[in-house]
Amino acid sequence: MMTSKKIKIHYQFATAKGKTQGGSVEIKKRENFISKYLSKDTSVKLSVPNKGPGSIETEYDEAIAIPNVIKGIINAEKNKFDVAIISCFSDPGLTACREKVSIPVIGSGENSILLAGQLGNQISILSPLSENKETFKNKIMRLGLEKKYCSTRSINTKVLSLAKDKKSTLDKLIKAGKKAVNEDGADILVLGCMSMAFHDITEVVEKKLGVPVINPVKASILMAESLVKMKLAHSKLAYPTPAKKIIY
Repeated sequence: MMTSKKIKIHYQFATAKGKTQGGSVEIKKRENFISKYLSKDTSVKLSVPNKGPGSIETEYDEAIAIPNVIKGIINAEKNKFDVAIISCFSDPGLTACREKVSIPVIGSGENSILLAGQLGNQISILSPLSENKETFKNKIMRLGLEKKYCSTRSINTKVLSLAKDKKSTLDKLIKAGKKAVNEDGADILVLGCMSMAFHDITEVVEKKLGVPVINPVKASILMAESLVKMKLAHSKLAYPTPAKKIIY
């Protein structure tokens, strides 16, 4: 009997999570959460930068994080990983990474939004901060899904605070989600932050609101496995490999 090849996933953090208060505990929690949804023939390795922002809430934060993400993804290919995931809804460095490597690279935010576009007609993103609204709207437009986008609803909570209080985060998500459904006409919701997603509260929110809720962590892990099994990766015509240059 032939044995299937074990899938190796590189899970790239965009933030220096280990440097934040309670960061090592949070990283372990996230590793355990991911492990719950892996197939038996899949392994995952978390890569956490030692330097960089502790959270990503602005375009500026994202820009600071990008070099670490690119370096981590390049190393993933060198170390024979089958697929890489960028663990941030903002997808810092996604295009650059796809240009530089040939293994599939999944952006947690992009993947979740595209999945929502298949399952619903009116997408609402649940965001940590109201300042994220324009950023998320621009992401939707880049993906060509503006006709399926109805709103971004904020829970007005800093990213580093989300992980500290599961009940508070859940209550705020249900309140914001209810407004998205009842006032904005949303028929599907997307958790717009990994710190929300790692609380593993998606099913509770779905039950309360009666609409599907996309968890970007679960969605990216299962997509990673699927791409490897289908032997698919991004098109190098769409993401051409950059010419070698001297970097001064």
